[in-house]
Amino acid sequence: MKFCAECGTRIVHVQSTVSYAPSFVGEDEDAAPGAGRDEGGPEGAALIELDQVEGTAGRRMHDIGDELVTVGRSPESNIFLDDVTVSRQHAEIFRREQQAGKGFRIRDAGSLNGTYVNRVRVDSVDLRNGDEIQVGKYRFKFVFT
Repeated sequence: MKFCAECGTRIVHVQSTVSYAPSFVGEDEDAAPGAGRDEGGPEGAALIELDQVEGTAGRRMHDIGDELVTVGRSPESNIFLDDVTVSRQHAEIFRREQQAGKGFRIRDAGSLNGTYVNRVRVDSVDLRNGDEIQVGKYRFKFVFT
């Protein structure tokens, strides 16, 4: 599967993409939690690794489809990040049931340098489409697929 480097949209066959400012679900802070989502919730999700300098997407994409996805420096991690700023067992991303449907949550696994969502250090938080996740020096954009 291929995804657009800018917005994370799945590319079918051989298509070209155009940059635009997408409107992510949950962008409006006044909206009720889960508003605008399908009743069945997201089918799956992905983390798109962002370029460290410019903040543009495109280096690597990680599908999140399992019940539990581990992130860390350990070679046994589902998402292996080879850098000393990342703990061996740094964070976990898992699918969870919410009142408004299904969703994903990220939980710090007791890392030394912390896990950040939208530049705020978190212990555990529900993920929304377009959230920026930082683990050590690595930054990702969370997108529903």
